[in-house]
Amino acid sequence: MNKKMWFYIIKRLLLGILTYLLVVTVTFWVMQMVPGGPWTREKALSEATIEILNRKYGLDQPLFIQYIRYLGRALIFDFGNSFKFKGREVVDVIKKGFWLSFRLGFIASLLALGVGLFLGTYAATHQNKFFDRAIMVLTTASVAVPSFVASLIILFVFAVNLRWFPATPVNADPITPYILPIIAESLYPTAYITRLTRSSTLDVLGQDYMRTAKSKGVRPSRVLLKHGLRNSVTPVITYFGPMFATIITGSLVIEKIFQIPGIGQHFYSAITVRDYPMIMGTTCLLALLLIVFTLLSDIAYKLVNPRVDFD
Repeated sequence: MNKKMWFYIIKRLLLGILTYLLVVTVTFWVMQMVPGGPWTREKALSEATIEILNRKYGLDQPLFIQYIRYLGRALIFDFGNSFKFKGREVVDVIKKGFWLSFRLGFIASLLALGVGLFLGTYAATHQNKFFDRAIMVLTTASVAVPSFVASLIILFVFAVNLRWFPATPVNADPITPYILPIIAESLYPTAYITRLTRSSTLDVLGQDYMRTAKSKGVRPSRVLLKHGLRNSVTPVITYFGPMFATIITGSLVIEKIFQIPGIGQHFYSAITVRDYPMIMGTTCLLALLLIVFTLLSDIAYKLVNPRVDFD
């Protein structure tokens, strides 16, 4: 990489740090605006108990002092103890849930990338034919249908009706219960990548250099693989980085429906009980991953398409 690329990377890293601090700031103050508090229960606690808990977790301090403390901890990824998981640090809880979400999201991302590139390329090379129209109808439906609706349909058809897969994780089988969540997680990105690939491939196929290569008698498949694929895949690279960061941190809806004890499930639970440290930890993790993988996507975009000039 040349000096210009290194300068761009350093600039993006500095902007990433500012973005991360902004996310921490916004998350903290939004949490303070939510009605209620972490000790709100159906059975009300006594004032003395609430005072002791606030003192223990530093919630008795002025908001600005709490913010400065959160900001300092966020920079070293120390979010203290969870309010919900008594005696456990937020980082430890996140680690356990993250690796499960990461494994499922990683497989779902690879599935979406492989299937999306294949379907998009096939649809573009068979434009306006039956399979092209069928693929477009299916991808449009997958993009339009909300993830919770698609997850419920998948769960009802394959787990409840056909009974091919268990509806929730079971200890005896470490693989089968996660097939349906992986499929549910990959539906939207697969459809989006398919549409991106089809659109960009159609644009590439219409370029002069592609027509010239075909006129020289080169097989269409070879022309596409050798000359067209690099250019047609560049929009997918831009999308894949942020998508990958989002999907490996777990889907709140999908993990809740399939009862997956991943980080998405922890985030949902943290919101319902106002577990401030857990909310901060999971939000900061997602922000950090988005910043890193967006940068990696931009670098990959430059390597695949050297004509791109980064300012």
